Amino acid sequence: MAVLKESGIALGRMMLIPKSGSLKKDDLIIEANGLYQLLEKPDCFVIKNTECCRSILVKVMTKDA
Repeated sequence: MAVLKESGIALGRMMLIPKSGSLKKDDLIIEANGLYQLLEKPDCFVIKNTECCRSILVKVMTKDA
């Protein structure tokens, strides 16, 4: 597993993960200490904090090939 990004996401904010190569939504492993929403756009993945009252910590990794 390779860590792509690890960060806190403030209330109502988003984290952007640029797409590289043939990376797909199913290739991501996401660990978070709260509720989030994962969206796929043509050039990046968007992880949005959907908690109502707090920031969350998120770690995004890729699956082994």
